[in-house]
Amino acid sequence: MSKRSLKKSNEHFKKALNKLPLGVTSNFRYWGDDDTIYIKRAKGCRLWDLDDNEYIDYRLAYGPYILGYADERVDQAAREGMEIGGVFALATELEYEVAKKISSMVPSAELVRYSNSGTEAVMAALRVGRAVSKRDGYIMVEGGYHGVWDAALWDIDIDEWDPEKGEPEITSSSAGVPGITKDLVSLVPFNDADALEDLLKKKHNEIGTLMIEPILGNCCSISATQEYMQAVRELCTKYDIILIIDEVKTGFRVAKGGVQELYGVEADLCTFAKSIANGYPIAALAGKEEYMRHIKYGGVLHGGTFTAHSVAISAANKTLEILQNTDALETVANYGENLKQGISDILSKRDIAHSFTGHPSMSGLFFSENPPTNARDFRYSNYPFYEKLAEEMLEDGVLCEFDPREPWFICEAHAKDAMQPTLDAFESALERTLGDES
Repeated sequence: MSKRSLKKSNEHFKKALNKLPLGVTSNFRYWGDDDTIYIKRAKGCRLWDLDDNEYIDYRLAYGPYILGYADERVDQAAREGMEIGGVFALATELEYEVAKKISSMVPSAELVRYSNSGTEAVMAALRVGRAVSKRDGYIMVEGGYHGVWDAALWDIDIDEWDPEKGEPEITSSSAGVPGITKDLVSLVPFNDADALEDLLKKKHNEIGTLMIEPILGNCCSISATQEYMQAVRELCTKYDIILIIDEVKTGFRVAKGGVQELYGVEADLCTFAKSIANGYPIAALAGKEEYMRHIKYGGVLHGGTFTAHSVAISAANKTLEILQNTDALETVANYGENLKQGISDILSKRDIAHSFTGHPSMSGLFFSENPPTNARDFRYSNYPFYEKLAEEMLEDGVLCEFDPREPWFICEAHAKDAMQPTLDAFESALERTLGDES
């Protein structure tokens, strides 16, 4: 039970439950019958709920806000986009302008198509990959996340896995996913190039596409090694596999050229969404021209009524302009690095083993001496302690995801005035968490 007043949120939950499953429009927004909160407004890096509780937010809607909530520059561009009129089943000039910006920032993004969400963009990417390779089978990395659609909702069951009894079971994370689709997917451990090559030697005639997040956005930003990503690129070339680098979370966040810039590896196809428009709903599928040209009449079908809506495409145009021409991403990374150092100092004073994963703009905290290198290692971290700590931090007005698989997201607005309140809340919450355990 929360120490904060949640009276208005609780009252609204009871009403919402009559019209919305779980009282919300995403399963991940339901925190329990007595703890689900509803947001009244947001600005910068802060949220206010219906009961006027204030939170410094490190979830940032799971990553879209790279500049901060209600950024005046982006919102003004969005308002100008309203004057264009919406969607028309026809194109606008801005689609080309934004595509040019994406291509200038990401070398592999030679051609671009727009979608409304990361899920849609990755769906389209796999379709193109299958059309190019003429093979239906595909590979995903354990712990990777590629959206909420049937082909992507397969992963290993870490929670129920006993390493002494063999390999973890591959299961779907949703009811209603056709079991037959399991036959098309192969999963490989992260950061294990030998396992990937062993699979490709056996099944390269069936497999045409590999989808990977070099930084696992839903497994606490566990990151690929440079050597591993180079090997992935080389193996995909060797076995004629279309390499899809999923940058829905890392794109225009970890670097101007995304994770591909960090690793010096170019995708055949790549996907973007979260940070591209600072919270406005737009995504992109991009890639090498020879593959993207398969999107055509008589080839790959791609479209959508609301794609490149004038408001969203205008917001994207302004957001990318800011990221290209200012030091916003440097500000974000510096804040993230300083926050990690501050948290580490607090934990080290108490001799609490800990480590960090990922990029400073989207890093993960683990209560273990060494950070995990793949999803299987995650089970060896003291994540129940993290979950309790995150719940306690909420009481002090700092919101990070309770699930330790989700990283802490940083936006430019955090750098204004959020550091010391965050560290104070972390230290206070830590003391209570330790007290509860003793």
